[in-house]
Amino acid sequence: MARIAAAKGGGVSLAGARRGGRSQLKIALVGVLVLGGTLGLLNMTPRSLHTEMHTSNTRKELRELTEGTARARLKPHLQEGGDLESAADISAAADASTASSSRATTQIVEHVFETSDGTEADDSLTAEQKLAAKQQEEEAERLKQEAATSDVNDTPGEKYHVVCSLGSGIYTQWQSRVSYYWYLKTKAACDAAGSCPMGGYTRLLHSGEPDDYMAEIPTVVVEPLPPEYQALAAGYVVLDRPFAFKQWVEQHLHKIPENYIWMGEPDHLFIRPPPLWATPERPAAFPFFYIEPARFKSIIDRFNPKDVPITQFDAIGNSPVQIHKRQFAALADSWHKLSIRIKNDTEADKEFGWVQEMWVRWVQGWCLGYAYSIAAATTLDQPVRHQLHVEMQLQPPWDTSLTSENGKEAYMIHFTYGNDFDEKGQFTPGKVGHWHWDKRDYTNKYPPRNFPMPPEGCTNECVKELIRRVNEAADNLPRWAEFEAELFAPVAPNFAEQFEVKEQRRRRNALGTRPQPGSS
Repeated sequence: MARIAAAKGGGVSLAGARRGGRSQLKIALVGVLVLGGTLGLLNMTPRSLHTEMHTSNTRKELRELTEGTARARLKPHLQEGGDLESAADISAAADASTASSSRATTQIVEHVFETSDGTEADDSLTAEQKLAAKQQEEEAERLKQEAATSDVNDTPGEKYHVVCSLGSGIYTQWQSRVSYYWYLKTKAACDAAGSCPMGGYTRLLHSGEPDDYMAEIPTVVVEPLPPEYQALAAGYVVLDRPFAFKQWVEQHLHKIPENYIWMGEPDHLFIRPPPLWATPERPAAFPFFYIEPARFKSIIDRFNPKDVPITQFDAIGNSPVQIHKRQFAALADSWHKLSIRIKNDTEADKEFGWVQEMWVRWVQGWCLGYAYSIAAATTLDQPVRHQLHVEMQLQPPWDTSLTSENGKEAYMIHFTYGNDFDEKGQFTPGKVGHWHWDKRDYTNKYPPRNFPMPPEGCTNECVKELIRRVNEAADNLPRWAEFEAELFAPVAPNFAEQFEVKEQRRRRNALGTRPQPGSS
């Protein structure tokens, strides 16, 4: 019995010893693991340790960004910044576990937080990335300011005075008559509606000589460029424009009762009354897609002694522009001088002129657009920034409806491009079509009255409206028939035949003969 009891007691002691041994083994193993982990942590390089710890913080920030407060705070930047990741992309990045993914995610998050709260840039960003981020921030601020000032100026009694500059000759003559005809009709409708911002009108004729239409259109005659500048212009006739406006500012600006001016050109047709957008500090203008200050930064820098950032140069020409007359008076002389300097600069003239002649050949105000934009950005203590209104004008045939690309109804048609459609009314860009209308066809003659509408099948309402308006003006303006060209372009079956007909007429006119009735 005793032996049995002793045996049992021994068994208990042995089991206890085994359990105790296992416990000690576990403790030892845990100790080894802890010691190994500690040694491993201590053996990490500082960079590896920073990366691992920062990855944890990064994931926390990403989680906050996608789940709550931070995301709401950064939402405008996520919408406006073209180079920022979307919320979905950021959420996906939070699941990345590799060191390279962690580093990439870290850069994205730091870039986001830098642009939102103004902290210093991450040292890992390149100089180009820092510059891009800065420019993006400046552009976002500009858009914010523009949105805050884009309402119309409805100050009672404030109006703008339209000033249309041109030289002599039939080409600008008929255009300016059509333009003034539609100014009068548009203003009459505007006055009838009440509170009309459209004021007076001046045709700024920079030929130095009065013409036959002084009584039809209110006109101021100023001198053309002096002979020394005419040699520089070398046939670039629109170099007269800044000089013409400079003279008008010095001699006539104080005579107009309006506080604002609208710089216009002969190929502008009002289709409804534009509001007054400009304020004493902020003019308004139309943005041209082909004016790219950043593209020519190296050249613009030559005319930028104040080192104004390139983002402060507006992508505009001098027309159409609404501007307070006091502000314009401060810019006019600088605009004139800059236009001469740019034309006199071999590389600038070559670069700007190349675009003018080869890319958009018919945009003769290209160089002047840069000169005006540079003058606005560099003349005064602070750059003059313009409200940009794409609804200011349409440019057929590229605009196809009477609504601008921002969804707003447009106010004016600028007929600077050729318009071509085939027999079925399909647009034929870059190719003279079966149906063709281009203002350059009428440099020595007026467009024929009752010009046919584009062929059936044409859906371009902007082109149709242009033809309707030119036809109406031609029907109602006196003496149109005296200068009218013969109608041939729309009815020619193809361009080859059209050209042959035109050439035959040219030869007969050169010989002083007229075609007999029934002949071509």
